[in-house]
Amino acid sequence: MTVQTIAIQMSPPLYRRLKRLAELTRRPLENVVVQTLDSNVPPLPDDLPAKMRGDLLALEDLNDDALGQVARSTVGPEQQEQISLLLEKNRLGTITESERVTLAQLRQEADQLMLRKAYAYVLLKWRGYRLPTLAELQAQA
Repeated sequence: MTVQTIAIQMSPPLYRRLKRLAELTRRPLENVVVQTLDSNVPPLPDDLPAKMRGDLLALEDLNDDALGQVARSTVGPEQQEQISLLLEKNRLGTITESERVTLAQLRQEADQLMLRKAYAYVLLKWRGYRLPTLAELQAQA
């Protein structure tokens, strides 16, 4: 693994916090800085399968308003109702093979929507926006 070195400037209070954390954990300051960055920088779509990657990379070109719309998007009521019906049939053991395929497809679409929403929120956060709290998200539903 190739290691890259960069020089950064930081405020004295941040430096003191990182240095103190390094002392508390008995680790080199460089390790604490790298761990802090690694745990706070979100994963990017680059390592995802091509089908998922392209959809997420397209979000990066959206303006903030459009990203907000993606982040707040939901599965439509008809699709929610269809998923609920198929899940109930599955639970009861009365689902047909065709319905099972449809349910799998609907689940995949819902999963993709959730991934898009999550990445839209990541991009908004890194662009300086405050993310909604769980209570605020639940109130939107």
